[in-house]
Amino acid sequence: MKLSKHPFLALAAIGWIDGSLQKVEAVGLLRAAKEAGLEGDDLAAIEKATKEKVTLDSADVAGMSEWEQVLTYALAAWFAQLDGVVSTEEHATMVALGEKLGLKEALRKRAAAAANDIACLPEGGRPERYDFEKLSARLKERMPQLEVNKT
Repeated sequence: MKLSKHPFLALAAIGWIDGSLQKVEAVGLLRAAKEAGLEGDDLAAIEKATKEKVTLDSADVAGMSEWEQVLTYALAAWFAQLDGVVSTEEHATMVALGEKLGLKEALRKRAAAAANDIACLPEGGRPERYDFEKLSARLKERMPQLEVNKT
């Protein structure tokens, strides 16, 4: 699972939409970024986004492959429900993210379902236990037509 910092800035924006980023959300976001290979200045930008409010506009998703778009949306679906509630504003931001990514509704639903499948595993609802590799594998299983990045 290799992504740039921009999907994680989009995730932070979802977390901030209700006015504050919960500690569990910050932990989950940073862990996901590290598992996606972010380090140095990119990881520092994500850490900063856990402390200072960011908006969806700060995420540059141009040039992402369809695989990266689907993975980003799946991570966002998981992230939006981390605090136990998906608010109306978070839902609206998820819709906006899906549009910004250019994902069709069917792909959004399948990506969100895959994220939920992994969250439902034993202790999968906890950010320190969420299995990002299993999410990637589940997405590949559910959407074999997507070309997966090898980088």
